Order: sequence, then structure tokens, then C-alpha cells
Amino acid sequence: MNKADRLRETEIALGAESRAQAEVERKIVGAERLAATVTEFIEWRAFSYWLRLIVEIMGFVPDTVAAILKERCPGFLEYAAAYARQHPNEQEFLWLRFLEWTDDKLFQAAIAEGWRHVLGHDATRDPRMDQLRAYWRQCRESWKRQFPAPLPSFESWRSAVLQIR
Repeated sequence: MNKADRLRETEIALGAESRAQAEVERKIVGAERLAATVTEFIEWRAFSYWLRLIVEIMGFVPDTVAAILKERCPGFLEYAAAYARQHPNEQEFLWLRFLEWTDDKLFQAAIAEGWRHVLGHDATRDPRMDQLRAYWRQCRESWKRQFPAPLPSFESWRSAVLQIR
């Protein structure tokens, strides 16, 4: 068996394990609560993709985005700054810090109650996440060629995601 075959088998096994764990955790949470939390999770992931686009293309957090972060996510910029101080030799990926922060601050119930895996499992496989990822890739390529002026608000960027097919 070659390396590619072994990797594929490992991937299949991990997928099966992930599905099994999700099914166990699905019994812990009601279907309506899970569905609502998946939607909220996807919306915060959408915000992270918008943030990532801006910071990666511009190379910094513009003041307008910092103000939005302070309003929508109080304490996040301080969290990211503290992480950077504690890990001075690590490349900064603000969007990764944002994902950690949102998971810890906004999805603590799923973590504490033992259904965090099914939340991520279902959100990752939701067609809305596919749309987000596709639009993010499209924007990343077009923004590298010409950065939009003015910078689109998160709301306008997010509504554009819904228009792609």
C-alpha cells in the first residue's frame, strides 16, 4: 500500500470517528437548539472570514475595523494583544485568535455541556459554510488585484455571500 492510500484510509477512519462522536453528542442537545447554535456559529465564522480578508490584504487592522471589533467583541483586541505578547516568536494570525476567542466566549455552553464537536461537525458540513468559503476565496483573489474602496461593511459583505451560487 502506498503513502497516498494510507493517507486516504486514515482520512476515512477519522471521518467515521468524527461522525460517530457527533452522533453521540447529538443526543445531548435538542435539535432546535443545535440548529440555532449552528446558525450563530456560521455567522461568527462569516465575520472571521471578513476580518481575515481585511487584515491579510491590508497587513494591519484599520481603525474602522478596530472600532467594529471593540463594539461587537469587547475584550477581543486585548485578548489578541496578550496572546501576541505571550508568543513573541509566533506569526500573528488575528483570525485564528478570533476563532479561539469566539469559541471560548460565545460557545461556552456547547463546550461545558459536551456538544462542541457536533456543533463544529454540523457547521462545517452546512452549505452556508461552503458559500462563505467560496466567496472568501473569490474576494481574496479580487482584493489582491484591487482593494475595494470604500471597505465593505461586514453586513454588505455577508449579504453578498448569499447571492453566490
